Amino acid sequence: MPPLLSLKSIRRSFAGVEVLHGVDLELRAGEVVALVGENGAGKSTLIRILGGVYSDHAGEIWLGGEPVRFRHPRDARAARVQLIHQELSLVAAMTVAENIALGREPTGRFGVLDRRALLAAARRALEPVDPAIDPERPVESLPAAAQQLVELAKALAGKARILVMDEPTSSLGQADVEHLFALIQRLRASGVGILYISHKLEEVYAVADRILVLHRGRLCATFTRAEATQEKIAAALTTSAPAEVAHA
Repeated sequence: MPPLLSLKSIRRSFAGVEVLHGVDLELRAGEVVALVGENGAGKSTLIRILGGVYSDHAGEIWLGGEPVRFRHPRDARAARVQLIHQELSLVAAMTVAENIALGREPTGRFGVLDRRALLAAARRALEPVDPAIDPERPVESLPAAAQQLVELAKALAGKARILVMDEPTSSLGQADVEHLFALIQRLRASGVGILYISHKLEEVYAVADRILVLHRGRLCATFTRAEATQEKIAAALTTSAPAEVAHA
């Protein structure tokens, strides 16, 4: 069976300077792959390519064995690739329910918004994340941790088969982090593939099946969770020479 996601020889330049140098990455259904690297390693550029933000890149994106080309973020979302950025994409003045349904609002006859369906869909999306969040509450009135969870609910409402999490615990307390990790395990069990970006190695060890190290735009090491140590990751971050570590 082909991987859920394959990135092949991905390259991207800015003002004539190449910042990604032929990156290959695979993600399988029900797998959590962590992507780690120092600031400037190319992580954000790579996920923006995957999310359709940058369409002018070299290399190929394959989903389930089929080549795709995302010209716009809506193309990625239509393919059920959902990004949760560190900078939230919520509209502060709108309600939780309106944010969750943004771009796919349910309508009735004559195209009128169906508010009952809107709230019902929001409650379904919030149920696995935090059912205590009021879907009729304006997002701007929520604390930062709750807004992060709304962003996650929004991604799940899009029926993600590939979920990209960029520093997802940056605004969460310990209890919310543990709740997020439990949710990640349920998503993994349902066959969702998760690309998890974090600087916090203790989190990476807690959730990832494999750990990929990106350094200066090159994928320089791959570890299984059992193989990875802080010493090995630190050593990988000091060299741009590829060093593949086989699965155990």
